[in-house]
Amino acid sequence: MNDNLKRYNALSQAPSEALKTIQAGRLKGKSDINPQWRIKAMTEQYGECGIGWRWELRRLWTEPAPNAQVMAFAEVAVSTRHADGWSEAIPGVGGSMLVVQESSGLHTNDEGYKMAITDALSVALKFLGVAADIYMGFWDGSKYRGRVPPRPPPPPQSPEPPP
Repeated sequence: MNDNLKRYNALSQAPSEALKTIQAGRLKGKSDINPQWRIKAMTEQYGECGIGWRWELRRLWTEPAPNAQVMAFAEVAVSTRHADGWSEAIPGVGGSMLVVQESSGLHTNDEGYKMAITDALSVALKFLGVAADIYMGFWDGSKYRGRVPPRPPPPPQSPEPPP
């Protein structure tokens, strides 16, 4: 396997327990990926957050939407540590509704900024391969298809005993 794809491939396949089918809205039928799994996967591949990989909140802002609704947006940057220091920043921008029109009127989402940050992180982490198989359409909602799952690495072999 190409060394450039080693970590990408290791991050590409989210376990089924980290996936949930979206039940409503324009993304109905698509998969929602557990954000905590993304953090765990990055930690497995790069080390602890802040040591082997890190992220920075660059900016939060709002934008008006139709019908007096308001969108919250976040811009983040993710970096990974390598032998010669930190990588260039990998950008991610995400958004969520902060004020949304519901049947009973306008409703404020007190988690709108948090959701925008989570969305932005997921965008940045795509560049590293996190859950790539989902985005490439290799998950049908219950199982992976169209790609042979990566093989687990062989177990370590003990060194030969001295003669």
